[in-house]
Amino acid sequence: MYKFIILPHFLRQLKPLAKKYRHLKGAVIRALESFDKRKGAFLGHNVYKIRIRSSDIPRGKNKSFRLIVFVVERENCIAPIAIYFKGDRADISPKEINGHLEIILFEARAENLLG
Repeated sequence: MYKFIILPHFLRQLKPLAKKYRHLKGAVIRALESFDKRKGAFLGHNVYKIRIRSSDIPRGKNKSFRLIVFVVERENCIAPIAIYFKGDRADISPKEINGHLEIILFEARAENLLG
């Protein structure tokens, strides 16, 4: 079981989505609490993509949210770095993931959360 760290950069992405989909915050928390590396899609550099189903959207897999998380094995924790709605965009580019990851790592180091 991983502990999770939610940083300001991720909260800025989540806030507008949570206004539109009111059950999304709970779904994100449940996904982070039950995170399993074997069920997520490995994207490289300890980054995984997982699908989040929200009760606000009663549709199939293509109309759900994608959560990108960074796993820090030595600290046994995960940090969400990006979230997006699959209905709004097809996919997220590796360049964009790296940009989000850099910001998350900077914030974590500034708050002394990661080594």
